[in-house]
Amino acid sequence: MPENRKLRFAVLVDGPLLKKWQADSIQHLLDTKHTEFIGFIQNTGSTNQPTTSVSLGFRFIYKKIDRNGPLQLTEWEKQFPATPKFSFTPESKRIINYLTNSDLAKLKSLDLDVVLRFGFGILKGEALSIPTYGIWSFHHGNPRKYRGGPAAFWEIFEGDSITGSMLQQLNEKLDQGQLIREGFFQTTNHSYRANLYHVLEETAVWPALAVKAIINHPQQKLALQTISEKGKLYKVPGNLTSLRFIFNVFSNKVSFHLNRLFRAEKWNVGRVNQPIEELINKPMKPIKWLNEAPSNSYYADPFAWNNKEVLLELYNYKSSKGSLKKLDTNSGKIIDFLNDDTHYSYPFSISHNEKRYILPENYKSNLLQLHEVDDKLNHLQKHVLLEGQWIDPTLFQQDGKWWLSCMHASSPKENLCLFYANSIEGPYKPHLLNPVLTDISSARPAGTPFLFNEKIIRPTQNCSKTYGGIVVLKQIDKLSPTEFQESFVKEILPQKGRYSEGLHTLSTAGEEILVDGKRYYFNFWNFWNQLKASFNKKTT
Repeated sequence: MPENRKLRFAVLVDGPLLKKWQADSIQHLLDTKHTEFIGFIQNTGSTNQPTTSVSLGFRFIYKKIDRNGPLQLTEWEKQFPATPKFSFTPESKRIINYLTNSDLAKLKSLDLDVVLRFGFGILKGEALSIPTYGIWSFHHGNPRKYRGGPAAFWEIFEGDSITGSMLQQLNEKLDQGQLIREGFFQTTNHSYRANLYHVLEETAVWPALAVKAIINHPQQKLALQTISEKGKLYKVPGNLTSLRFIFNVFSNKVSFHLNRLFRAEKWNVGRVNQPIEELINKPMKPIKWLNEAPSNSYYADPFAWNNKEVLLELYNYKSSKGSLKKLDTNSGKIIDFLNDDTHYSYPFSISHNEKRYILPENYKSNLLQLHEVDDKLNHLQKHVLLEGQWIDPTLFQQDGKWWLSCMHASSPKENLCLFYANSIEGPYKPHLLNPVLTDISSARPAGTPFLFNEKIIRPTQNCSKTYGGIVVLKQIDKLSPTEFQESFVKEILPQKGRYSEGLHTLSTAGEEILVDGKRYYFNFWNFWNQLKASFNKKTT
């Protein structure tokens, strides 16, 4: 693509209407300022009528989903006025559509870089290779496990904790296109509406992110890989399956609310006599747990301050607020630091150029601030790194740049965002492709990044089955202001014993590792606060 030329795109549709998430996806493309919208290509051969083979049971389920969210219908001629329209009439062979020779000629004359498919059914043939970067299509499901549809349905039915999605460049193989971008979301198993809406809303921006990648790396191959594994082909459920689905969702909803009320998390901090780098090739040695926090609170998010003192969060269920503490692991003495009336957690600590810094999570202040302190934790200076509600902020350095990894409170477990600066104190700029990773099983930071074989290893959280369930080590393979790629290294599972229900921090402490683990217990203040929150939600 010539330099400074805008990327030309068109959209395939079946009729006069788009769903809101589809219209949002088009708007995201326009908002990049790198695209030129050539027009809508309408399928004049499509009746766009609902199939009569849909069971009454699934019709009942689907009608319970309100149409005010991403499924809300909008007329694209009103949403995108003055946008040209082109009429194509494909030839159908069984369930496959092919463009006629005359329509192929029209498609070539449009000189398109990308076509986004929101219609035309299963499309094959020469049309797929005419746009420079092909025809792009969403598949809301992990095709390695779930082919067909309905989207975000079968993951709930099968009890899968992860709902996948992908944006693919179509080829001749059904559900085995060239992968452009994919993501993995936590399945909301107690609400089909919530599970479907979440996937649709989060993925709408993906074509725009792919365009940004093309603009900045026009010579690189866009698609990452071909989907070679073919999952089971699912179809619209029948009446009996729909009835089982309704029962499963109801059961999951009851369990969800009971767990919120009666199963509070009790985290505690432990030490492991082992350098963190050894975890790459060796199992983690036994954890030596510290004494627990008082009954209405817990210790979590440990970071070393020196060889005997640990910085951590003390969360209190009665006040529903975390505060930062320094704990002397020998004497048990504990002191406050950097606290006010807002919630604090994750006191990430780092030293650079003979200065000591603490970068805590304090998202309710709408500021992410780096605090310079002395050895006694006396506050010296603070630097605002970002505005907004940022979770688990983690700093590391590579190739002369400082990198800040964190999650936004709007998606605290799935969407990893990166920022970079020439100085640890900023100013920080956002990565071009934020969020650079969407993955409930390995996006959220989980402690101190470290070097192994000259590669950054990033501890991350797998929150697919429970918050902070497992720590996953990821290796950063590509990192620049316009690129990010990482690969799986290893899972660190909770150890058997009292705190076997979760593990969500690994931080280096010289030749030791600091960790935290969780168990469940009943806590009155958690019960009371959750009950109040549910009541307030119903009355607003």
